[in-house]
Amino acid sequence: MPGTNPLNVEKQERHSGERDVNLGKRNVVVAAAFPPPLHGLSKISASIASDLAGLANVRCYDLSSRSLTRSPSYHWRRFLSAIMAAFGIMRNARRLHPCVYLPADGGLGLVYTLLLASLARISSQAIFVHHHSFSAVDRRQVLMTAMVRIAGSEATHIFLCEVMERRFRQNYAGSWKGLISSNAVHLSAIVDTPAEARDVLRLGLLGNLTRDKGLHVFLDLLRACAARGVSVQGILAGPAEHPEDAVAIEAARAELGERLNYLGPLYGADKDRFLSGLDVFVFPTSYRNEAQPNAIFEAMSAGVAVVVFARGCLSEDVTPDCGVLIDPSIDFIPAACAQIASWSEDRATLNAAKSASRRRFAECRQRAEIGYQALLDAISGGVAP
Repeated sequence: MPGTNPLNVEKQERHSGERDVNLGKRNVVVAAAFPPPLHGLSKISASIASDLAGLANVRCYDLSSRSLTRSPSYHWRRFLSAIMAAFGIMRNARRLHPCVYLPADGGLGLVYTLLLASLARISSQAIFVHHHSFSAVDRRQVLMTAMVRIAGSEATHIFLCEVMERRFRQNYAGSWKGLISSNAVHLSAIVDTPAEARDVLRLGLLGNLTRDKGLHVFLDLLRACAARGVSVQGILAGPAEHPEDAVAIEAARAELGERLNYLGPLYGADKDRFLSGLDVFVFPTSYRNEAQPNAIFEAMSAGVAVVVFARGCLSEDVTPDCGVLIDPSIDFIPAACAQIASWSEDRATLNAAKSASRRRFAECRQRAEIGYQALLDAISGGVAP
């Protein structure tokens, strides 16, 4: 990962003072979760740290627990990493033009964000808080209220879409500054491949395969399509780390036979080929932190129609011509099954949706490039937000 390895911070800092004076760059502490494990937030944090390294003196502190499974060791690692980051922030206060970049945690881990923001504020450092979760956006929360107040009016809050910033401002008043930087900028379009003519529609789900991320609804959707006589094949890609989810997949495979295929975790070119081979990407997420999942942009970039719950930024990123946005208050399966049945009978309409998805991703990415450059300029001190 570009920037300073957090394990080597002390050794590399011995000569930092002279280098900082000569370059006159802003000194930025990036306290975030970096891979592993690889997920949307850790991937984006690594990308931002890498791009900032060419514009500022960047020191990274890894807040990752190295696991997605909650356990005593998970919390202990998070606590120790937050303490290391706290010491790093206080050391950064002695440098020229100090700045701290913090992704806001979406759960109780916001306590750590609050601690680090407090240290940055009392040491008079510029503060940038990047919001990747809607859990504290849709409804006012005590911890987030405290964090916004402690970060202060000079802090800059970074959002993924206009909907996110608008709702945040409704719940957390103040004169703080705001920037919008979409996750689309961190993704590239998947190379267009000729569509394979087939009778069976391929429905896909990619990501951490859990109940919250829609696994069980996806399996029930396949059952509903089978009961209705719609010719589909469901394809799953990603890890199933919880035993109950692995059992659900195996039970569905035994029941559905060739109607369900599980490929396991996929990365790089294998993931691109998986997405390119789909007709419809189904994402019935109920995850309370859901904001702007990379998997949706990846599917759209591959020219895949989408059927999703309209959560987080999806109501802004996905337009009706790309597929179907389903209100989270209604039953996903009947609405999704009806649309898939319609597409099965009318392939021209499906192909139009697939083409619209690719165009929409290109639009989102082009707009995101402008917002991302503004983010980098603001954090590095190049341009005020």
